[in-house]
Amino acid sequence: MRIYNKIIFLSLVFLFPACNEGGNRKFKVSGVIEGAANQPILIETMSFPNMNGQPLFTTIDTTTADADGAFELTGNLKERSISRVKLVNRPDIYFLLNLKDESVEVSGSMIDPEKQSISGSAATDVLNSFIKELRYRNIEIVEFDNQVLSQSQALGDSLTAIMEQRLDGMIDGYYDFVVQFADTTQILTNKIVAMENLLYEVHFDLILQQADKILPTADTTSVYVQELAAKVNRYKAVQEQQAAASFIGKHYTDINLPNQQGSILKLSDVQGKVILLDFWASWCRPCRQENPNLVRTYNTYKSKGFEIFSVSLDENAEDWKKAVVDDGLVWPWHVMQQKEGTNHPSDIYNVNAIPASFLINSQGIIVAENLRGEELEKAVAGLLAGDN
Repeated sequence: MRIYNKIIFLSLVFLFPACNEGGNRKFKVSGVIEGAANQPILIETMSFPNMNGQPLFTTIDTTTADADGAFELTGNLKERSISRVKLVNRPDIYFLLNLKDESVEVSGSMIDPEKQSISGSAATDVLNSFIKELRYRNIEIVEFDNQVLSQSQALGDSLTAIMEQRLDGMIDGYYDFVVQFADTTQILTNKIVAMENLLYEVHFDLILQQADKILPTADTTSVYVQELAAKVNRYKAVQEQQAAASFIGKHYTDINLPNQQGSILKLSDVQGKVILLDFWASWCRPCRQENPNLVRTYNTYKSKGFEIFSVSLDENAEDWKKAVVDDGLVWPWHVMQQKEGTNHPSDIYNVNAIPASFLINSQGIIVAENLRGEELEKAVAGLLAGDN
């Protein structure tokens, strides 16, 4: 699978707490930030009540640095908590901490936000070491993905496929590292931080494995344990709803839309073939990244009874037409959804994000949804073999 389905890019910070050990614990964070004279500073804890969402921030203490940029923050925490000390007017300057009742010292610079040191908390050291490695791997993946995207046309299908295999290996390595850290760290707080790097819609099996290890013996009064349990239960409900709403096993609903010349094309015009119904747009980068895979699959199987019916969600017809040419989408079945009117195909097929696709067998039955790359090619080959 490609990067847009597998990778969750690092946000500003990560956070989380561990078990409740009873009673509030006093912490102290003191330090000096070069150039931060008289600047307001705060410390906040964070939690993740939402699946793949923004963290919830709770301010614990605020202060103002003195003329030398020195400051001190104190407070009480009910449980070990991932916390962030930041300059109010420069949120890019922050210190990520894993706090309970430690006395922590920090130093930094407004001139160079990367110049910082933290001492006094072993849990914080482990957390930041993990985050540093994730950032390094994330940068590598993004840079290589950009390289693949920019060079795919010049390299051709075979070399692009080799580069994509390497990219997939880098992505797999990223998530292997995340899971290994979650499995081995003894600090529950940091274990849950690792889990926040997994996408529920992609890695729910891995999340569930970790949750099954954590929840049976975890302190149920912990906010973070409660949030994890709630998210797992919510996503189980989502899966049940998705299964009920799936089109798999149903006959396709026909589509009638204009092609690039203004003539109406129908999905039902494609008779007796295995069809990939593909929703995409020129502005959709993940769609454009997947197009070389579609071209390769089409060229391999078009003579054996495979066809692609592409529905563009572009609003600008010229952008759509240019992308078809630029990406070498040589199949004849290209239509664009019209902005006006009702009963849009994207609504009929419950398309809330693109790329989205539906694989249809030669009898018109939808047999798979949202297959990409090798998974799509294997499914097409299997259907064609069964039809012959």
